[in-house]
Amino acid sequence: MPSLTRTGTLSFDGEIDSTTLPTHLADALWKAEASTVKTQNNCVTFTRRVFRFVSNWNVLVPFESGSLTVDAEARQIRYCLSIRQLVLFGTALVAVISAFLLLSPVWQPLLFMPVMWLWLVGANLAIGIYRFERFVCRALASAVISRKGSACGDS
Repeated sequence: MPSLTRTGTLSFDGEIDSTTLPTHLADALWKAEASTVKTQNNCVTFTRRVFRFVSNWNVLVPFESGSLTVDAEARQIRYCLSIRQLVLFGTALVAVISAFLLLSPVWQPLLFMPVMWLWLVGANLAIGIYRFERFVCRALASAVISRKGSACGDS
């Protein structure tokens, strides 16, 4: 099965100590109730269990696992997020509904199933990535010692 991931990069300013940043990001992930968080050198990895007692507004809900890598020279954080469970659950739900519709005499609702999949997977993914990037930016902002402007630069 292919690994479905989403990657991106966020820049941070010179006021942030990049040597302590992985630990700071790990603390932020623990506060977001990740199931596991591991820090190794400049990389922080996390996982989250499917069934955990958190709100659907939790920033980690759309993602099965991920990693944040601090590039001190480029002053960037590269992230990689697994979206496999989101895609599988969304596809399974649409498939089950489609199967029931195939058993009914009315077939027209089947035309709506691609839109439903795009909503379940696409919209949740778009919102989830936006929220995750804002989460990382807030973590960066809280790591700034003397703040002068935004902690996240344009990438």
